Amino acid sequence: MARRLYALLPEPGEALEFAIADEKGVRMMPTPPSGLDSKDAVTVFVPSTEVGCFEVRLPSQSAAELRRSAVFAIEDDLAVPVEAAHVAIGAPTATGLRPVHVVDPDVMRAWVSQLGTLGLKDARLVADASVLPAGPVAVDASAHILLSLGTRKIAIDSSLPDDALKALAATAPDGLTASTAALAQRLGCPVADRDPLPLVAQLAAWAEQGGALTDLRQGEFATRRQRDIRLGAWRPALALAAGVAVAFLVLTGIEAFSLNRLANVLDRQARAIYTASFPGTPVPANLSAAVRTQETAPLAARLSFLDAAALLYEAVPVDSGISIQALRYDRQTGRLVANLVYPAYGADIDLKRDLESRGLGVTLGDSRQQDGQVLGDLTLQVAQ
Repeated sequence: MARRLYALLPEPGEALEFAIADEKGVRMMPTPPSGLDSKDAVTVFVPSTEVGCFEVRLPSQSAAELRRSAVFAIEDDLAVPVEAAHVAIGAPTATGLRPVHVVDPDVMRAWVSQLGTLGLKDARLVADASVLPAGPVAVDASAHILLSLGTRKIAIDSSLPDDALKALAATAPDGLTASTAALAQRLGCPVADRDPLPLVAQLAAWAEQGGALTDLRQGEFATRRQRDIRLGAWRPALALAAGVAVAFLVLTGIEAFSLNRLANVLDRQARAIYTASFPGTPVPANLSAAVRTQETAPLAARLSFLDAAALLYEAVPVDSGISIQALRYDRQTGRLVANLVYPAYGADIDLKRDLESRGLGVTLGDSRQQDGQVLGDLTLQVAQ
């Protein structure tokens, strides 16, 4: 009989710890399971600090169209081009939303390679934060912290300053509890009453109670088991596709001629725009290559998210009436954009001067008044 096994992706050199789920519940296995069977369903939890977890509403479409819709829905929330990211899409939830999980392809390759080394070539890879319950809870995962904040499930680096952690915890609904006393002290919330389970067992229990898991191993990272589809069932569809392909090639030949003519027209228009924008400057022979050269030029030094957030929280005076509502970080440029609430006009200028005295570049956005408070944006980066 196939077993349902769960494990955490271990650090290099560490042994695997497994939890098993069956009709008796979830329990830790005393030793790593011997004789893993190909029928065993193995799920390996990976740190969500490396995975962007979103939930979006997507129409019912084919797999390819579904992925394009998902990429379009989340591209504004990513700090990297969506074309450079691996996207995995889960089954619809009870709310009608679909989980969309994003991870760096290089990180995925390293994880898949590690699974192969551990003898788990067909194991699923699931972001640990994605199995958190809906209720407010904080879990100490050693190098990172898992937070369920009602509608959001996130993972944050354990090295984040305590003030920033408490600010995040304050956004959770009433009743937030922490899995350990040390974490409860950092977040300023009570510790859970129940005896804590080992991390992998607790994640396995939540995975068993929740809905379908979102497996990151999709597309080029799909397992051999996922790709083992009987070809015979697809032969009628393939024959129909071949006929459609012939008709498509004929139409493509006709359209190619029209597209070539259009490309020549667009090239002339682009050169005319360049000449009008930069009078007296020679027009580059290859405009697209010139643009790419500008995009790949060396970038100035960048602030990391942790450094930028720590400096911002440190600069906000205690009892100043200034509160941080949201943070948005662009990893490509090293800029941190903060949405702030000020007690009065002019407080943003004082904060700007304080940050600039620390050698940082600060830009203030437009300020506006709402419900007796002053709202404004502040962009923080390395001084130019």
